[in-house]
Amino acid sequence: MKKITDKQELPIMMSAEDLQAIGFSRPMVYKLLCRADVPVVRIGKRKFVERDKFFDWLEALSQNNED
Repeated sequence: MKKITDKQELPIMMSAEDLQAIGFSRPMVYKLLCRADVPVVRIGKRKFVERDKFFDWLEALSQNNED
């Protein structure tokens, strides 16, 4: 799996594989996709995360951890 370093290379709707490509382990991805505070979109049985909302969520989470 190719590691992605520029978020603009990611699709607008990221799958579990896309999250793994930015460095999250497979178990962590599935834990993230089950969290209530992660902006997950369900399409059928699959779960996706909108790229920009995910990075906004991640940034907010990191700011909360700095306080």
